[in-house]
Amino acid sequence: MLTNILTDNLMSIRDLFVNLLNFNIEYESNWFISMSSEKHGQVSVFLRTSEFIPDVYQKFCQGLIITCIVENVESYYLKAQKFGFNIVEPEPPRDLPYGQRRLLIQDESGALLDISAPTASLDPSYR
Repeated sequence: MLTNILTDNLMSIRDLFVNLLNFNIEYESNWFISMSSEKHGQVSVFLRTSEFIPDVYQKFCQGLIITCIVENVESYYLKAQKFGFNIVEPEPPRDLPYGQRRLLIQDESGALLDISAPTASLDPSYR
């Protein structure tokens, strides 16, 4: 599966995935960028108003969470702060009762990027 994000700011989304998650740029143009990562797979970014996106679908993103599982959420938190990415939860990453430590970042398209790591503890009520 390949995730495609529609945005008005290709460079901002590119910088988020390249600088934070070490994605490599596979193809880049003024309307489309394709990126890949050995750890996290592939993601592409389309200019929302591109002629290749039907008019009725040229809307802003809503209801999308892209999750990347990592080993150390804190290192990504520090990187996100360094680059000035929009951290949704301003406090440092925290353990959640369903067994993950999480960092949420909102990208320029409105999608949420969930950087998570498994934790040892899991509240049995979340099984």
